[in-house]
Amino acid sequence: MQRTDLIKTLEEAVKLEQRNAEELERGVEKLKSEVIKSILGSIANDSRKHAKIYEGILRILREVGPAISEDDFTMLEKIVKTHIKMEEEMISTLNKLFGEVDDKRITYLFKYILDDEVKHHKLLLNILDLIVKKEVLTEKDVWDYLWKEVPFHGTPGG
Repeated sequence: MQRTDLIKTLEEAVKLEQRNAEELERGVEKLKSEVIKSILGSIANDSRKHAKIYEGILRILREVGPAISEDDFTMLEKIVKTHIKMEEEMISTLNKLFGEVDDKRITYLFKYILDDEVKHHKLLLNILDLIVKKEVLTEKDVWDYLWKEVPFHGTPGG
Protein backbone atom coordinates (compact mmCIF):
# COMPACT_ATOMS: atom_id res chain seq x y z
CA MET A 1 0.00 0.00 0.00
CA GLN A 2 1.32 3.41 -0.93
CA ARG A 3 1.94 5.90 1.88
CA THR A 4 -0.80 8.24 0.65
CA ASP A 5 -3.28 5.36 0.48
CA LEU A 6 -2.29 4.26 3.99
CA ILE A 7 -2.81 7.78 5.32
CA LYS A 8 -6.22 8.00 3.65
CA THR A 9 -7.22 4.58 5.04
CA LEU A 10 -6.13 5.57 8.55
CA GLU A 11 -8.01 8.87 8.34
CA GLU A 12 -11.13 6.87 7.45
CA ALA A 13 -10.45 4.47 10.33
CA VAL A 14 -10.35 7.42 12.76
CA LYS A 15 -13.74 8.61 11.50
CA LEU A 16 -15.20 5.10 11.64
CA GLU A 17 -14.02 4.49 15.21
CA GLN A 18 -15.36 7.86 16.33
CA ARG A 19 -18.70 7.24 14.62
CA ASN A 20 -18.90 3.78 16.18
CA ALA A 21 -18.34 5.25 19.64
CA GLU A 22 -20.93 7.97 19.14
CA GLU A 23 -23.55 5.57 17.76
CA LEU A 24 -22.98 3.06 20.57
CA GLU A 25 -23.38 5.77 23.18
CA ARG A 26 -26.58 7.09 21.57
CA GLY A 27 -27.88 3.58 21.02
CA VAL A 28 -27.69 2.54 24.66
CA GLU A 29 -29.14 5.71 26.18
CA LYS A 30 -32.68 4.29 26.40
CA LEU A 31 -31.74 0.76 27.45
CA LYS A 32 -32.78 -0.21 30.95
CA SER A 33 -30.02 -2.77 31.56
CA GLU A 34 -27.14 -1.02 33.32
CA VAL A 35 -24.90 -4.02 32.68
CA ILE A 36 -25.41 -3.89 28.91
CA LYS A 37 -25.07 -0.11 28.94
CA SER A 38 -21.77 -0.45 30.81
CA ILE A 39 -20.39 -3.12 28.50
CA LEU A 40 -21.36 -1.28 25.31
CA GLY A 41 -20.07 1.95 26.84
CA SER A 42 -16.75 0.20 27.39
CA ILE A 43 -16.68 -0.80 23.73
CA ALA A 44 -17.39 2.83 22.81
CA ASN A 45 -14.41 3.87 24.96
CA ASP A 46 -12.25 1.30 23.18
CA SER A 47 -13.34 2.75 19.82
CA ARG A 48 -12.29 6.21 21.00
CA LYS A 49 -8.96 4.72 22.15
CA HIS A 50 -8.46 3.08 18.76
CA ALA A 51 -9.17 6.41 17.03
CA LYS A 52 -6.49 8.05 19.20
CA ILE A 53 -4.00 5.31 18.31
CA TYR A 54 -4.74 5.76 14.60
CA GLU A 55 -4.21 9.51 15.05
CA GLY A 56 -0.83 8.72 16.66
CA ILE A 57 0.09 6.52 13.70
CA LEU A 58 -0.87 9.34 11.35
CA ARG A 59 1.43 11.70 13.28
CA ILE A 60 4.26 9.18 12.92
CA LEU A 61 3.66 8.99 9.17
CA ARG A 62 3.34 12.75 8.71
CA GLU A 63 6.06 14.20 10.93
CA VAL A 64 9.22 13.54 12.87
CA GLY A 65 8.55 13.46 16.60
CA PRO A 66 10.63 15.41 19.08
CA ALA A 67 13.19 13.61 21.22
CA ILE A 68 12.27 12.94 24.84
CA SER A 69 13.88 15.51 27.13
CA GLU A 70 15.40 14.77 30.54
CA ASP A 71 12.45 16.51 32.20
CA ASP A 72 10.04 14.34 30.21
CA PHE A 73 11.96 11.23 31.27
CA THR A 74 11.69 12.21 34.93
CA MET A 75 7.99 13.04 34.74
CA LEU A 76 7.21 9.95 32.67
CA GLU A 77 9.10 7.69 35.08
CA LYS A 78 7.00 8.92 38.01
CA ILE A 79 3.73 8.52 36.09
CA VAL A 80 4.61 5.06 34.82
CA LYS A 81 5.78 3.75 38.21
CA THR A 82 2.55 4.96 39.83
CA HIS A 83 0.43 3.28 37.20
CA ILE A 84 2.41 0.04 37.33
CA LYS A 85 1.53 -0.19 41.03
CA MET A 86 -2.11 0.58 40.30
CA GLU A 87 -2.29 -2.07 37.58
CA GLU A 88 -0.69 -4.60 39.96
CA GLU A 89 -3.36 -3.80 42.57
CA MET A 90 -6.14 -4.21 40.01
CA ILE A 91 -4.69 -7.53 38.79
CA SER A 92 -4.42 -8.78 42.37
CA THR A 93 -8.00 -7.71 43.15
CA LEU A 94 -9.36 -9.41 40.03
CA ASN A 95 -7.49 -12.63 40.80
CA LYS A 96 -9.07 -12.66 44.27
CA LEU A 97 -12.53 -12.01 42.85
CA PHE A 98 -12.39 -15.09 40.60
CA GLY A 99 -12.71 -17.32 43.65
CA GLU A 100 -15.62 -15.34 45.05
CA VAL A 101 -18.12 -15.71 42.21
CA ASP A 102 -19.68 -18.76 40.55
CA ASP A 103 -21.62 -16.86 37.88
CA LYS A 104 -19.97 -17.53 34.50
CA ARG A 105 -21.20 -14.21 33.11
CA ILE A 106 -19.40 -12.33 35.85
CA THR A 107 -16.22 -14.42 35.65
CA TYR A 108 -16.21 -13.84 31.86
CA LEU A 109 -16.30 -10.08 32.43
CA PHE A 110 -13.62 -10.33 35.14
CA LYS A 111 -11.43 -12.24 32.67
CA TYR A 112 -12.02 -9.62 30.00
CA ILE A 113 -10.93 -6.86 32.38
CA LEU A 114 -7.98 -8.90 33.67
CA ASP A 115 -6.69 -9.43 30.13
CA ASP A 116 -6.70 -5.66 29.60
CA GLU A 117 -4.98 -5.04 32.93
CA VAL A 118 -2.23 -7.57 32.12
CA LYS A 119 -1.66 -5.95 28.70
CA HIS A 120 -1.50 -2.50 30.30
CA HIS A 121 0.92 -3.76 32.96
CA LYS A 122 3.30 -5.28 30.38
CA LEU A 123 3.19 -2.15 28.25
CA LEU A 124 3.95 0.05 31.26
CA LEU A 125 6.85 -2.21 32.28
CA ASN A 126 8.29 -1.95 28.77
CA ILE A 127 7.95 1.84 28.86
CA LEU A 128 9.63 1.94 32.30
CA ASP A 129 12.46 -0.19 30.96
CA LEU A 130 13.00 2.40 28.23
CA ILE A 131 12.97 5.22 30.77
CA VAL A 132 15.43 3.53 33.10
CA LYS A 133 17.86 2.98 30.24
CA LYS A 134 17.89 6.75 29.62
CA GLU A 135 20.00 6.38 26.56
CA VAL A 136 19.52 7.91 23.18
CA LEU A 137 16.67 6.01 21.65
CA THR A 138 15.65 5.72 18.08
CA GLU A 139 12.02 5.36 17.18
CA LYS A 140 12.84 1.76 16.19
CA ASP A 141 14.12 1.09 19.75
CA VAL A 142 10.85 2.37 21.19
CA TRP A 143 8.74 0.16 18.93
CA ASP A 144 10.96 -2.90 19.52
CA TYR A 145 10.42 -2.52 23.29
CA LEU A 146 6.72 -1.89 23.02
CA TRP A 147 6.13 -4.86 20.74
CA LYS A 148 8.28 -7.45 22.52
CA GLU A 149 5.36 -8.69 24.68
CA VAL A 150 2.71 -8.56 21.97
CA PRO A 151 1.73 -11.97 20.59
CA PHE A 152 1.80 -12.22 16.78
CA HIS A 153 3.40 -8.74 16.53
CA GLY A 154 0.41 -7.24 14.78
CA THR A 155 0.03 -9.88 12.11
CA PRO A 156 -2.63 -12.55 11.93
CA GLY A 157 -1.19 -15.68 13.51
CA GLY A 158 2.44 -14.64 13.40
